[in-house]
Amino acid sequence: MDLYGETFSDLRLQGDTFSSGVVEDCLFTRCRFQEVTLENFQVTGCQFVDCTFAGLHYKNMSCLNNAFQHCALSGVEWSALLDPRKRDLGFLPFESFSQCVLHHNVFYSLDLQKFDFHGCDLTGSSFDECDLRQADFSGCALSGTIFSHNDLRGADFRRASGYSLSLETNQGRGARFSLPEAVGLLAALGIVLEE
Repeated sequence: MDLYGETFSDLRLQGDTFSSGVVEDCLFTRCRFQEVTLENFQVTGCQFVDCTFAGLHYKNMSCLNNAFQHCALSGVEWSALLDPRKRDLGFLPFESFSQCVLHHNVFYSLDLQKFDFHGCDLTGSSFDECDLRQADFSGCALSGTIFSHNDLRGADFRRASGYSLSLETNQGRGARFSLPEAVGLLAALGIVLEE
């Protein structure tokens, strides 16, 4: 199945399996993909608006420069959707997330320098060994989100909520935080605050 420049609205896929295909420069609006399996697929330059992704299964799948607006994506392991050679050159499977819910997503070893996550809900997600210099997490919901061995220098966490990250395992010089949430940084250092 190859699709180029197509537009889809209100598409509902549940439990379907698709093998060998290219989806390029397509627009998906109000679509739902649940327990869908994709094998040997390439998705490039697509826009997803008000879409829901849950329980995706993928094998030999490649994504590049896709944009998500007001979408809900659960349990996506983004690094697995990108050829390691392209990842090493700084390419990403996504171009943007605007006001998205990204629960339990995994971001591993990605160059997210200056990436704009502001206003997204990243609850329960994981950032590991990423370059997050000057990334914008302002206004994000970060409850249960794990940050491990990342470069957070200059990142913006103002008005973000629920975060708890260690400045011992992440580089954080110049990162910006706001009160009262910044108190959580002290807890990660084992410091006890009392009134």
